[in-house]
Amino acid sequence: MVFDRRLIKNFDMWIVILCLILGATGIAAIYSATHLNRFYSDLFLKQILWFGAGLAVMLLIILFNYRILKELSYIIYGLSLILLLGVLFFGKSALGAQRWLRIGPFSFQPSEFAKLAFIIVLAGYLTPEGMAKRILHLRDLFVPLLLLIPPFILVMEQPDMGTALVFIVILFGMLYFAGFKIWQLLILIGIGAAILPAAWLFLRDYQRMRILVFLNPKMEPLGAGYALTQSRITIGSGKLFGKGFLHGTQTQLRFLPKQHTDFIFSVLGEEFGFLGAIVLLFLFLLLIYRSMKAASTRDMFGRLLVAGIISGFAFQIFVNIGMSIGLVPATGLPLPFISYGGSSLLFTFTGIGIILNVRMRRFMF
Repeated sequence: MVFDRRLIKNFDMWIVILCLILGATGIAAIYSATHLNRFYSDLFLKQILWFGAGLAVMLLIILFNYRILKELSYIIYGLSLILLLGVLFFGKSALGAQRWLRIGPFSFQPSEFAKLAFIIVLAGYLTPEGMAKRILHLRDLFVPLLLLIPPFILVMEQPDMGTALVFIVILFGMLYFAGFKIWQLLILIGIGAAILPAAWLFLRDYQRMRILVFLNPKMEPLGAGYALTQSRITIGSGKLFGKGFLHGTQTQLRFLPKQHTDFIFSVLGEEFGFLGAIVLLFLFLLLIYRSMKAASTRDMFGRLLVAGIISGFAFQIFVNIGMSIGLVPATGLPLPFISYGGSSLLFTFTGIGIILNVRMRRFMF
């Protein structure tokens, strides 16, 4: 990278500060959720290591011009599909799902890398150089849909419906920023809604049960509905100010399943109350707002990269918190920066690094 003072001037330190605060909050929440469990008591230390690795990746990414990603987009996309196929044949199974690949002592989720690869390849195609013309018609949706189908199907086969839905949200967010009209996207949504009844037939039994329990939590109060019921109780018990760090009874007595991953927001809600939850939401909204400023670049490729990353990021926040309070069915999507998981944390920091990269180089276009 040729040094240019404008790169430093356009570096958004507030984004980094917000990431540090959110990451530290996540480590504290994971410690609270696991320190009394002898099987999980070291998870917060692993999260600290992943957090440090994520920061290093973020800083490395800002060193090169993000435009090189466009030249490598189809290679990155193809590699992501190979990794997803590898999961189906050689993946590590846990809790009824096969989503991880093991390399030596490390395991990672290729679906996290695939989300980023899909953003890059779609941004490359939707830029003026990739599209044959800028007057967009319905037929121009064919190639984006074609790019969506392979990773979507491979992730659904793991099975991981939550992550598969993230691909769809990313697609719509990027199509909108690329210039497609609302009515064109509504037609696409209508087609998707029309095939939903058929999609029900392809869902696993536990996925169907999650949807049914969402509609009626009392259906299986000690089975599939137990986690949702306990999550609501945990958040509600925090009231306005919370019970205090490490003093959440629902959390410390481990009434809440998956409290360090899927339902980490419930831990924060119990210990820091409604006000703590509002502060967390404000931090997320501020991070999204600061990141959106990077989308003001005149470079279409950079703008679409930011749009895709923010779309996936915002959707995961909405679904995870909505799942915890019973607004959406349980999907297993992690809360960015907060939930335990190295793959999720690395993907999040990689996305933030690309956003910073785009923002730093706005003056070049």
